[in-house]
Amino acid sequence: MRGLAECEIRLHGPDQDIHSGSFGGAVPNPATAAARLVAALHDEHARVAVPGFYDGIVELTDQERELFAQLPFDEKEWLRTAKSHATHGEAGHTTLERIWARPTAEVNGIGGGYQGPGSKTIIPSWAMVKLSFRLVAGQDPDHIEQVVRAWAAQQVPDGIRQEIAFSPATRPCLTPLDHPALQSVARAMGRAFEKPVLFTREGGSGPAADLQEVLGAPVLFLGISVPSDGWHAPNEKVELDLLLKGVETTAHLWGDLAETWRHAP
Repeated sequence: MRGLAECEIRLHGPDQDIHSGSFGGAVPNPATAAARLVAALHDEHARVAVPGFYDGIVELTDQERELFAQLPFDEKEWLRTAKSHATHGEAGHTTLERIWARPTAEVNGIGGGYQGPGSKTIIPSWAMVKLSFRLVAGQDPDHIEQVVRAWAAQQVPDGIRQEIAFSPATRPCLTPLDHPALQSVARAMGRAFEKPVLFTREGGSGPAADLQEVLGAPVLFLGISVPSDGWHAPNEKVELDLLLKGVETTAHLWGDLAETWRHAP
């Protein structure tokens, strides 16, 4: 699972909204500063442009790239599920690599100034940007907060005051492909589905790293859901036949884990 860091950046300019005719072009505009900050978040290759952002990252191995390439992935169908019309992301990586194994910086919201009907010729008093960063193995949320704070401070022109607040973060978690427990999952799922089992990662985030650290045990994901289930959506669903196969897989898994650990050195 990828980790997650989130922040809100508020930019303050004039002490109140002021007339753009009387003062425009002569004082800094916080909405313009917010737009420039967002534009500076990525380079021309869609790579996150925050210095130090990629420090310590665990790169994909050739084996993992080959495993991803073996998956039956239909990009056009995936786009329909994503309610989107084109893929986009860090150059040099496939769509699956981008959502499973590469970190991201996303603009979740941007606002400020007048947003009602018609026009209001002002320089707004404030603007804000909400950002989130999905993190992969080797990245530390505390380090990400430090480098984002330093980067954001450099984007602010004189006359603009910045406030940045981070939410509690989630660390990334990765269980090695050759871990015996993960191999038990693959064997158990293979018995239930009677098909070869391939591996994926998960682009979302959760407390897996904390569980792994506190318990001193690997975290295993037995995934029986599909993208069309609409995770977190109002009409989220589960396919009952897959759910029952998951129950069968779990039954096989306990026996396989016991046998694996009985023969462990």
